[in-house]
Amino acid sequence: MTDKGQTPSKWLVVLMANLVLIGAVGMPFTAMPVLFSSVTRELQLTLAHVGMIWGALPLGLALFSILGGLLGDRFDLRKVIGIGCFAIAIANGLRSVSGDPVTLIIFMFLCGASLSIVIPNLPKIVGLFFPPRQMGLAFGIVNSGFNIGAILATALGATFILPLVGSWRNVLSFYSAICIFLGITWLLVIRREKSNQAIAGTGTTERKVPFGEALATIVRAKELWFLVIANLGVVGSYIALMGYIPIYLESAGVLKVTGDTIASTIFMAGIIGTITLPALSDRIGNRKMVLIICAAVMGISTFLLSTSGTMLFWLLIPLIGIAAMGFITLSLTMPLEMRSIGPTYGASAVGLVVAGQNIGGFLFPIIGGNLAEINQLWPFVFWAIILLAATSSLFFIRETSRK
Repeated sequence: MTDKGQTPSKWLVVLMANLVLIGAVGMPFTAMPVLFSSVTRELQLTLAHVGMIWGALPLGLALFSILGGLLGDRFDLRKVIGIGCFAIAIANGLRSVSGDPVTLIIFMFLCGASLSIVIPNLPKIVGLFFPPRQMGLAFGIVNSGFNIGAILATALGATFILPLVGSWRNVLSFYSAICIFLGITWLLVIRREKSNQAIAGTGTTERKVPFGEALATIVRAKELWFLVIANLGVVGSYIALMGYIPIYLESAGVLKVTGDTIASTIFMAGIIGTITLPALSDRIGNRKMVLIICAAVMGISTFLLSTSGTMLFWLLIPLIGIAAMGFITLSLTMPLEMRSIGPTYGASAVGLVVAGQNIGGFLFPIIGGNLAEINQLWPFVFWAIILLAATSSLFFIRETSRK
């Protein structure tokens, strides 16, 4: 534990932020898909219900992520993240007491809203403790926590934890207990420093920013809006793709266990992308070029899904996972390096980027689902077009990395 008044080690901050993303973000976020079969039997869900339930979480995250970032810029960042863990525990726990599809949709929305308190603020705390030459690697390690949490939830949620605790409701309660533990641990380990001095020798201070000042700053940042547009298309398509791949493979005649394994490679490969690509960006001193390459690779690979046999999915799906997580990590890092924003307004700016990501994550699965009713390959074509179109907006962003 860090003594009161001392600045914690920057790598201790990375470790704790990674654990928060594993247990308080990644696992609650991805908990439901593997539990849907049990939930469907008990609550008598239809496919339409399942779609609305899954879409409610990114909608809540999209609508409240800007507010979550504003809270992080206005108040003690460490307390905001710790309290956010408790909010996730409550909202996630409410899902476990749902008695019908409507209440589950509402509680899924609240779970997304609670996640918005934590997700925009973790990049800022990394930006406060790390210089630009290490920021990509540091946040890449932190952001890998989401994929680790997703793998744990999808691999263990239905096959190990559910038989152990007895029901899908108890699985969600178990995840809430993890969130509470992580919130308490975060508040005990990551203490606020005694005075408003530069944090961890980076030359950056944590300043409380009024809501109006932070909001006015991010609204005026033109380059930030191009980054938001790119994320809406790229990450929105990625979220839609994650949900569609298992359904498509099963309808294509692939055994469910094989299809689920193929789908899970997007998370496992994502761990590689979220660490190696930001580290490469640090090394070459260029964020923009890596972002453009990642988005283009995703667009081309997604289009190839519509023209190739399912055997090629073993290659294309992990490739998309690597590129997507590299893109997401760098997209959440760049606002902290923009001259007009920096760490001071970083949480609010990241909140705007996260909002764009999840607006796409809410809309594109709906559009893709309607296209799939006509032709099951058309969603891949649609998302590929969106990905390549979104890539063009990245050319309007100024390079932020300092060699």
